[in-house]
Amino acid sequence: TLRTLDIGGDKTLPYWDLPKEENPFLGKRALRLCLENADLFQTQLRAALRASAEGPLWIMFPMVGSLDDIRRAKESLEQAKRLEGIPFDEQIKTGIMIEIPSIALVADLAVQEVDFASIGTNDLCQYTMAVDRMSPGLRTYYQSLSPAMLRLLHGVISAFRAAGKPISVCGEMGGDPLAAAALVGMGIQKLSMGSASIAKVKAALFQIQLHQAEHAVEQAEAVRTEAEAREILSALLAQDA
Repeated sequence: TLRTLDIGGDKTLPYWDLPKEENPFLGKRALRLCLENADLFQTQLRAALRASAEGPLWIMFPMVGSLDDIRRAKESLEQAKRLEGIPFDEQIKTGIMIEIPSIALVADLAVQEVDFASIGTNDLCQYTMAVDRMSPGLRTYYQSLSPAMLRLLHGVISAFRAAGKPISVCGEMGGDPLAAAALVGMGIQKLSMGSASIAKVKAALFQIQLHQAEHAVEQAEAVRTEAEAREILSALLAQDA
């Protein structure tokens, strides 16, 4: 799976002097930047298409905020396909990163436009809670297990599962045993995490059964605070399967 150029915000390139913005996390980054720089985007898409001729390749667009974004990105891909002399896989899959609340809230519509998706939990939480996740002083406000975040995640996952299309998770939540248990309870079967987190997440998931995780998530989504949600998920991992 190839994610198209994803820079801006906290991601920079030493050889590209990005324009200064008052709030770069809300500015021209990722897909927005690519759509504004068509030549650069076409170069990457054509390279991806050539690579797809050699083996299975899925293309994923980051920082999608609307169905318009999806359609513009897909049209750019179609334009690259029309260029004469480029061999590519006619069945190439296209997907999106879900990391902006506006697209998460219409996941039932977005799923009709794409073949798969991955939820970027870091940015999705940051934008949902209106918190700069890079600021240590705001850490208490970055609540990845708040009932609001859990409900938003569950809605996205349910929409893609109902459509029978792959949905996965990347970001820090995948490497957190409590969050991993919640995500599995929502229906996620594919988690991304740093290698240092694999052992502790596996150990946590081995302790529980799927129906227990499903029930715990239902309870966690119904409470009023993140502290209560964490208490429910902690109790889940503390019990014997």
